[in-house]
Amino acid sequence: MIVFKLLEGDLMEEYKEFVITFHVETKGGIDLTTWTLEYETRNDDGEHPISLLAYFIAITKDIESHHAVKN
Repeated sequence: MIVFKLLEGDLMEEYKEFVITFHVETKGGIDLTTWTLEYETRNDDGEHPISLLAYFIAITKDIESHHAVKN
């Protein structure tokens, strides 16, 4: 498990708090990856970081395809 707590940067202009957690566990010989984004927007109408989550999903898929064993 890796936890990133953002302290400064572009994202912190829109969010009061932002924590990204990356967790990998193996069950039955299969690696399961979980990304968790915990955040608090500065405004009630603040946007959810959907594009950032999509980016993490794409990276995970790229890594999986790179490391997948072809039969």
